Amino acid sequence: MREHLRIALATGPRHQQILGTRPDGQIALLLGTTAKIARNRRYKLRIPPCAAQAEAQRQRVLEALTTVRGNKPVRYTPEEDKFLGTMSDADLARLLGRPRVGAEARRIKFKIPKFDPKLHQWTPQEDALLGTMTDKELAARLGVSWTAVAHRRRRLGKPVRFAHRRPWTPEEDVLLGTASDSEIAARLGRFVSTVCIRRQKLGIPNAYWQQRCGRQRRLNKT
Repeated sequence: MREHLRIALATGPRHQQILGTRPDGQIALLLGTTAKIARNRRYKLRIPPCAAQAEAQRQRVLEALTTVRGNKPVRYTPEEDKFLGTMSDADLARLLGRPRVGAEARRIKFKIPKFDPKLHQWTPQEDALLGTMTDKELAARLGVSWTAVAHRRRRLGKPVRFAHRRPWTPEEDVLLGTASDSEIAARLGRFVSTVCIRRQKLGIPNAYWQQRCGRQRRLNKT
């Protein structure tokens, strides 16, 4: 019988018309099915909940984000928000005297990852090192995996640092164009393509054209 009503709810237009007119639990009682089936069907048809159910949901979320002290709702303070994600939701709830679901909802609202003692807890000083060296170098320095470093770096939007992308110094830039790119690359220990790209980026002509232009200017003077 319940299976028959479930199929009717999923296919019958008459049953679908009452979805969203009252709470899902009451709809389920009228049709002799479960609230879960009525709710899932309403979601599938993109039918919003009735006003009473929407208000009840709003109140549940509000209660989760606040706590009651002396019959007065107390919202989270900035000082309490600083503890989110630094310990388990249950431990934080006990520490602050708030519901566990409230601490969890607050943490999710600010997109703070769940605390896991097995995961490395990053400090502002460690975050400042991201991108200043390769992920593997920083991982060895902090004693974590390089994938953890890469994940943290991408999450903070910091660029990757490759081992072969050594920053250019003013002394190296001065050498560009004074000899062929292959000679400069061998002298600096860089790839020829890297030297060529850097020279073109700075608008420095290669040594061949500089020599040719110099000869042409001398010929014009004579």
